Amino acid sequence: MNINIHYSNIIFLRVLEMMSKFSKFISIIITLTLLTSTYMLSGCGAVKGDAKISKLVKKMSLDEKISQMIIPAFRTWNEENVTDLSSFPELSEALRRHQYGGVILFGSNITGNEQVTRLLHELQDNNKQIEGVTTHIPYLTPVDEEGGIVIRLTSGTRMTGNMAIGATTDSEKNAEKTGNILGEELAALGFNADFAPDIDVNNNPSNPVIGTRSFSDDPALVAKLGSAYAKGLAQNNIIATYKHFPGHGDTSVDSHIGTPSVEKTYDEIKETELVPFKAAIENGAEMIMTAHITFPLIDEQKTFGDGVTTGFFPATMSKKIITDILRTDMGYDGVVVTDALEMDAIADAGLVPGEKNSSEYFVNIAKEVINSGVDILLLPMDLKNAEAATFYDEYIAGISSLVSSGEISQTRIDESVTRILSLKARHGILDETEESDIEKIVSDSTAIVGSKEHHDAEMDMARQAITVVKNDDSTLPVAKETANIFVLGRQNADATTLQYAIDELKKGDYIDSKTNINIDYYYDSSADVKLHYTDEMKEKISGSDVVIGFSYASGNGALDKSSPQYIGITNAINDIHAAGGKFILVSENLPYDAAIFKDADAIVLAYMGSALGTDPTDKTDSGSGLKATNANIVAAIETVFGSNKPQGHLPVNIPDVTENADGSLSYSNTYLYERGFGVTLE
Repeated sequence: MNINIHYSNIIFLRVLEMMSKFSKFISIIITLTLLTSTYMLSGCGAVKGDAKISKLVKKMSLDEKISQMIIPAFRTWNEENVTDLSSFPELSEALRRHQYGGVILFGSNITGNEQVTRLLHELQDNNKQIEGVTTHIPYLTPVDEEGGIVIRLTSGTRMTGNMAIGATTDSEKNAEKTGNILGEELAALGFNADFAPDIDVNNNPSNPVIGTRSFSDDPALVAKLGSAYAKGLAQNNIIATYKHFPGHGDTSVDSHIGTPSVEKTYDEIKETELVPFKAAIENGAEMIMTAHITFPLIDEQKTFGDGVTTGFFPATMSKKIITDILRTDMGYDGVVVTDALEMDAIADAGLVPGEKNSSEYFVNIAKEVINSGVDILLLPMDLKNAEAATFYDEYIAGISSLVSSGEISQTRIDESVTRILSLKARHGILDETEESDIEKIVSDSTAIVGSKEHHDAEMDMARQAITVVKNDDSTLPVAKETANIFVLGRQNADATTLQYAIDELKKGDYIDSKTNINIDYYYDSSADVKLHYTDEMKEKISGSDVVIGFSYASGNGALDKSSPQYIGITNAINDIHAAGGKFILVSENLPYDAAIFKDADAIVLAYMGSALGTDPTDKTDSGSGLKATNANIVAAIETVFGSNKPQGHLPVNIPDVTENADGSLSYSNTYLYERGFGVTLE
């Protein structure tokens, strides 16, 4: 019995010990939970941030709130390019009339690294001098720096463009690296946001405005690469802007000059256009840009400004698209910014009452845009002179009147301003900082922007992207001992890059010093007769062993049989074949011309035709770094002559081209080359 009592006591003590340990464990859990809650309620958490922003919004005047929702541009002032603010006191004063949410720079504002660094500093400093505001709120400073054919930093690194990234084997890594390099250069100069990445799905070969700005016609690949690109920007605290919602890829009209329409149902765009945006939202997208595109099978019909015409508002002005689909169905509560409101799809479409270019018209546009659920009104008009400054006074006053009358709710304004200020707060834009050392910032930026390291990465990526889709009879690479080569460029402006690439290959012993190379161009943009395919050119081509011809496809233009490009290249193919030689097509831009000139013996895709007139060895205007050049074409020429082994594969399907009964050409419903295809060379 004593033994039993002894063991009972031991068991009782063990239970007490276990209960004590369990109690301590529970205590720890409770403590950690309380600490976590305290942390979230402290200055590090979202709750206090929200409270701080709410307090700021409550203090702001209506003028201040509306101004935060506007981003103007000032490419020129009285027809003179604005590259520094001190030379334009009237512009400085005009900017101080309202505390705008941001300012956007364009190519006319940027001449070099040091210059744009100082300009951005001047703009933020001028903003601090505004009198009578509740608090000074620094600008968002976005810029269209996508890489490829759309850049503003001609003193920086262009990179390869999105479609070229999509053509590389390690495309996700290259997308992130592109975002990182462009982000590092933007941050060094003083920008804090990028209107990139473009996540349109380029599923229409006739698209005249997206094209190589798109990663692919595969929604899943676009989604993956867009998120990777944005991750690269984020590594430099640059705000990414996904565009153009709900998707500009399946259009055949440029919204800069007209109003595109997408004839798809909601279910259809869920399977294509919306896929990359859904992924972006799931990955924490903070800013999305709208598209000026109509969706008749999704949206509600409206009566336009003349009171008679009916039609559909662009997505930018559509509550169905922005609030019902983007915000409610897709769960997005970040900042929505319009594409430029000065574009013809808005400004020249007569969508609302008011004379063209009047403040009344744009105020009525703003009403529809704001009520649709958009937060930022981008560039309703260039702030280019005193009249434009008055326009903005009237514009802000007009929107204010609509709030007072209840046509725009105060709640709707407060929602947008809260989103904008919260975005700025998350990226430290609202933080009070000590006076910056502009000379150090300038020094740092000139070392980073257009650096050799960045250009080397760009060149490496370009070489990975080059895609060969045809190589009959081992036409590629061109044999070193080839006696006569004719390079048929598009226009004289391309001479710099073509000559540079050939000279470098000669140095590398890929082209024999005895080889006779003629370079000429079939298109003369300055002449009344654009075609420049002379009898002398024909004779030289017929006497050559190989012709390397360059084409540039964009929209339906490449299908035009009367164009200088179609005539020039077709004649060259026929002439060299008649003489027993070979024709190599180098596609500079969209790869769909591979199906137009399919009689070529070899076809090489480069995915970018911009900046061929820029010398790859030229320094920036700041004296350091190299200018934004075209690495893709250099890599394509290297591939032709065997210096680069092609690794790329098609990021899009290339439809076959058929001739219609009237003799015209059109893309067919069958593919000549399918996505993922690419020829490797031994």
